[in-house]
Amino acid sequence: MRRFAEAKKARVVVAEQEGLAGFCVMHVERVPGGCVGYIVTLDVAVAFRRRGLAAELMRRVEDTAREAGCQAMALHVSVGNDGAIRFYERCGYERSARAEGFYEQGGDAWVYRKALSVAEVTGGEWGSFPR
Repeated sequence: MRRFAEAKKARVVVAEQEGLAGFCVMHVERVPGGCVGYIVTLDVAVAFRRRGLAAELMRRVEDTAREAGCQAMALHVSVGNDGAIRFYERCGYERSARAEGFYEQGGDAWVYRKALSVAEVTGGEWGSFPR
């Protein structure tokens, strides 16, 4: 996780409430015509779940992506992670593809996307997704 968080293209949003309550790591990925914010991970400590913290982290990381010039967001989520799927869909993310064998153990992932600006990113500009 440290490697992802310390990468040059990384942006990290942290929530602290009596210690580390949650965090989100996003990479700014250059694609033809601009850039996309790619959610590497979003995690909230068990003691702080169901309090709106994940939604706040997502809002803050999307704001960070906009400030970096990103036109859209993208992420992968395990096809079996129903809670995360519902969360991302509530946040406005739309399922766009299935990435077979995405995870090291061979698990599949759904690819989700969300436009951040009026100038929506079109198919060709998503060239590097899914990865």
